[in-house]
Amino acid sequence: MHVKELIIYPIKSCSGIKVQEALVTKYGLALPSNPRIFDRRWMIVKNGRHLAQRVLPRMALIQISLIDDNLCVRAPNMSDLHIPINSLPEEVMQCFCWDQPILGLRYDDNVSHWFRTFLEIDDKIDLVVFDDKNFQGRLVKDCEAPNVARDEDTIIYHDMSPIHLCSLESVADLNTRLKKHIQVQNFRPNIVVENVDKPYAEDCWREIEIGEIKFTWIAACIRCLLPTIDPQTGIKDPDLEPWKTLRSYRLKPDTYRDKALFGIDLAPTDTIKNVSGIIRVGDSIRIIKDEPDFWDKT
Repeated sequence: MHVKELIIYPIKSCSGIKVQEALVTKYGLALPSNPRIFDRRWMIVKNGRHLAQRVLPRMALIQISLIDDNLCVRAPNMSDLHIPINSLPEEVMQCFCWDQPILGLRYDDNVSHWFRTFLEIDDKIDLVVFDDKNFQGRLVKDCEAPNVARDEDTIIYHDMSPIHLCSLESVADLNTRLKKHIQVQNFRPNIVVENVDKPYAEDCWREIEIGEIKFTWIAACIRCLLPTIDPQTGIKDPDLEPWKTLRSYRLKPDTYRDKALFGIDLAPTDTIKNVSGIIRVGDSIRIIKDEPDFWDKT
């Protein structure tokens, strides 16, 4: 059982960057070569509220890469947009991720125009970045979804947790139930694992070790409609799959009500260090603590 893929999503709800190794920080995975690039540090907002593929499926087509000290943002039929990493904008903007307030630094109107043009939106939208030196993150325990987060578990523009994990075995099992197969990328995990002993075994993991870094379970990941967006085409599945199928066999209503579960939400076990260390593709995974009766509990 080992790590198959590591993915960092610099801009919330846009494409990810696959990496061979990643820094594990309190805010999620970061690039070892430039730790200023970390998961969900940037966010597209409308009137300060986050935008996502659930509403704007074309966001899936926005590709992110690193060129020198710039984020290079690409999209079909658009000129490349280069966003400096080492210099941040100055305008502070009050934002909301779901209903939780969080600050961002707003980029200028040229950046806004690029995103408005590609997303075909007349309304004013902005790109913001989180200033990790001066801003406070959001507490996971304050999120609406059920969780067992500790007081120190913190996120910025993530939905729920610093790190999301899925297994290829679970995706393969789900695909046996679907007419049209999907990819693990539909679920936007940070850590993809393979050679798990059975599908959905990760449901029961409560503490694991990847390489030399320990991770603690925060919650089962509840699934919205976002995985119905094809990450290659930016088109929503007309039959709302895999959402419908997941709801037919992955419900735990006593805790998660009508939300289907797929994958798990994690945080670094060490809450004192801002950076826990490095994990790599190929690292073995050791289960330290599990909860085998998770699905039987009420």
